[in-house]
Amino acid sequence: MRNGSDVIVVGAGIVGSCTAYHLAKAGAKVTLVEQTHPAGGPSGKSSALLHAFYLMPELSQLSIRGREILVSLPEISGEGSFVTEVGMMWVCGNDNKASWTAAAERIRGEGARIETLSPQAFADAAPGFALDNVALALWEPEFGYADAFGATNAIARAARANGAKIMQNTLVESLQRQGDRITGVTLADGTVLEADKVILAAGPWTRRLLATVGLDLPLHVERHPMAVLDAAGKARQVMPFAWCDDISCNYARPDNDGVILAGTWAGGGTGLRHEHAGRPRFVENPDDYMEGVEEQESVEILETFATRVPAMAELGIRPGYAGLYDMSPDDLPVIGPMPGVEGLIVSAGSSGHGFKTGPAVGEAVARLVTEGVQPILAPFSPNRFKAA
Repeated sequence: MRNGSDVIVVGAGIVGSCTAYHLAKAGAKVTLVEQTHPAGGPSGKSSALLHAFYLMPELSQLSIRGREILVSLPEISGEGSFVTEVGMMWVCGNDNKASWTAAAERIRGEGARIETLSPQAFADAAPGFALDNVALALWEPEFGYADAFGATNAIARAARANGAKIMQNTLVESLQRQGDRITGVTLADGTVLEADKVILAAGPWTRRLLATVGLDLPLHVERHPMAVLDAAGKARQVMPFAWCDDISCNYARPDNDGVILAGTWAGGGTGLRHEHAGRPRFVENPDDYMEGVEEQESVEILETFATRVPAMAELGIRPGYAGLYDMSPDDLPVIGPMPGVEGLIVSAGSSGHGFKTGPAVGEAVARLVTEGVQPILAPFSPNRFKAA
């Protein structure tokens, strides 16, 4: 790298902030540019579930390492803990029982604690939860959830403490290109920042910035509503752990003891794609979407829990909120050097996996810059879309 430095990271979500931290820690001169503030986009609105369970080994390994980094934040940042280890509980039906059992065995070999539970063992561990159609449960006692906003900002502060320059409230208008090389970025006020490497960790704004230099990736943006349920001091009684139900296509977690956050999903990544669950609304402009959640949307989310967790139906509904997922065609992240140019690395299309894997992705992207090829990122290369 020129003068042993000069990396620009665009976007201060969990991936961008962690990339900047690890680059700065390695001695690189890094500038982190963010249009609002760290975790001002999708990272800050993540449900921030933490788990190791994935059917894909690389996602499991990134999630395991991501948790390790989050747990070590008190040492990294000198601040408090941002992780709540309530455990993570999964249930699936017969269709996925064999593949989930095999994945759990693999994950144990990768160093994470994960237990397979029979339906009866699940019933014993989760009183108040119905057994309907449960063929297998998985229990991850070391996992749970994180404070996404707090953790991302702590990592950004640690990046600054290690020498990174952080430019907040600074909009990147375009990438700079000379021939087949990306040479920097242009800010909204016309300022040009030059660098040997640009790392684009801009989530839903990725395609907009790629288009400024004639590049593209097959990404789209979805709006994901979250219901916020008023548990009045009994959240951990009603929902004692982080939760994902592959049968009812929903997930939830307590937030301290006052509220429960709940959402729905269509699958992908961890199990079979559930097309019957429907897809969230597509978003054309990530700067202009409905961030609030209508009460009917919250009711519809809550209704998916009615059979499994009857006590949820007794909770009040607070105003919910909606975040954005940048999605790839195969529901897998898009991470690596951008084909067709030199000097540009993308980390996008997190497809709902972003926060839990983000700390490890940031570490791996930083190493990609300083050390070269990182095998764990190979399945996520943008090159897989070249034929399309």
